Amino acid sequence: MDPMALSMTAAWGGWCQRNGLQVAVENDIGKSANYAARMRLFQHLNISYNPDLEEHEEAGRFMPLTQVRTHSELASVIANVSALLHLDKEPAGLAAVQYCVSELIRNVLEHSSSVDGAFVCAQRYLNKNPRRVSIAVADCGSGISEHLKSAYPQVGNDSVTALRFAMMPGITGAQRGMYGTPDNAGAGLFITRTIAKTTGGYFVLLSGNAAYRLRRSAKGSQAELYLDAFDDRRHDLVKLENPWRGTVATVEIVTEQIPDFHALFQWIRKQVPAKKTTAGKIKFT
Repeated sequence: MDPMALSMTAAWGGWCQRNGLQVAVENDIGKSANYAARMRLFQHLNISYNPDLEEHEEAGRFMPLTQVRTHSELASVIANVSALLHLDKEPAGLAAVQYCVSELIRNVLEHSSSVDGAFVCAQRYLNKNPRRVSIAVADCGSGISEHLKSAYPQVGNDSVTALRFAMMPGITGAQRGMYGTPDNAGAGLFITRTIAKTTGGYFVLLSGNAAYRLRRSAKGSQAELYLDAFDDRRHDLVKLENPWRGTVATVEIVTEQIPDFHALFQWIRKQVPAKKTTAGKIKFT
């Protein structure tokens, strides 16, 4: 079970319980169910599940599902990232993961109006080549188009247009605290997406009846990955038959591709002006 599936299930289960709907689990035998139990999915769904679990981790290290409703809870999650994912020997990779976790959760806390807050989990894959970390954050709040349409009437109820807007730098504001400063106001999703691209990972953003997917890049040198960071030919933007109530974001970071996170962060920010059109607006396709 991918972290994205786990975070979505936890968020959806929270919405169901809050609205008086019963959640049940079927076919709960096997490794997938045991992994879900270790990731605390059943705990968040308030479902009894007590198999004979083996405590060892099958693939890498993980951060179990955590519900975040306040900025203080977010600070606690950020503080635990290194220990849970065992990234203490990869300081640049750790900084990238902490940044993305912070940005994705802050978006929920500040923009989603989600009563249940955000549900986050992560998995570090040590048996993959190259080594990578997958992070997922989900909520059942108002959704991106609902949040943006008051300030940008052209968005309306068009989830596809809303996703495009959300990934443009400067569209949404940032609050102070953690990484939320005027220096990166409204650029969190843009920078998170670009971190995934420069390291050869993927990025998914889903809200309403639209989904954006950045596919993994081909293997290459660090310089080649940097050059590919703003090439938008590797993505899909599609309409969904069944809409999602709220927003889901997931990012994969190939941590060993980040020798210096500060340098990478500054490099990404310097690329933003190069994307401006003659009208002075950021162009994102």
